[in-house]
Amino acid sequence: MSRFTSHKLLVEGEQDKRVIPYLLDVHIVWGDSKNEWPTNIVAYDGVDDLLAEGEIETQLKSPGLQALGIIVDANESLDSRWQQVRNRCLTAFPELPQQLPSEGLIAANEDGIRLGVWIMPDNQTSGMLETFLSHLIPDGGDKLWEHTQGQVDEAKKLGAPFKEVHRDKARVHSWLAVQDPPGESLHLAVVQRMFRPDSVNCAAFVEWFIKLYELERR
Repeated sequence: MSRFTSHKLLVEGEQDKRVIPYLLDVHIVWGDSKNEWPTNIVAYDGVDDLLAEGEIETQLKSPGLQALGIIVDANESLDSRWQQVRNRCLTAFPELPQQLPSEGLIAANEDGIRLGVWIMPDNQTSGMLETFLSHLIPDGGDKLWEHTQGQVDEAKKLGAPFKEVHRDKARVHSWLAVQDPPGESLHLAVVQRMFRPDSVNCAAFVEWFIKLYELERR
């Protein structure tokens, strides 16, 4: 049985599905065909669909499943998000901790299935995928990043309608708007090293992924 069949990773949307392989490809061999991929990434139409009643529970009953990963954004409340995920997994994993480990969750049940949970950005604070990526900005880009943050914050004061929970999203995309080429998508920005997947700030996420799917480093 291939890893693509026995391993799954549930993510909020297509953007996550595109970014994650490029973040990891410098650390592991992702593979060119589905049968070589370390996991089948399943993208949902938002976190509400992923966390809908019965969805994770059904995924955990998939025939031949060996490992299931879940990556979601904390957004405004890490604790609330963890409790939502935990509640969906308790039937199959009744001994999950009340608090999400800072290094991400990896647990195994009596059926030998491994469960992994990573809540962006770092299992400890509020935020999202863009918050995580903001910590991967290359050395030397700090001043421009600070300038961009200030611009977004000033725009908010002037009535910019983005939601407060999306402030980091606005900051990251504003920063990308002044790169070369301007306005790259997140996954292409990783490919072009506008974000550095080899940054020390990516190390804990990489380690969690490798342990969950029992992979070898490059």
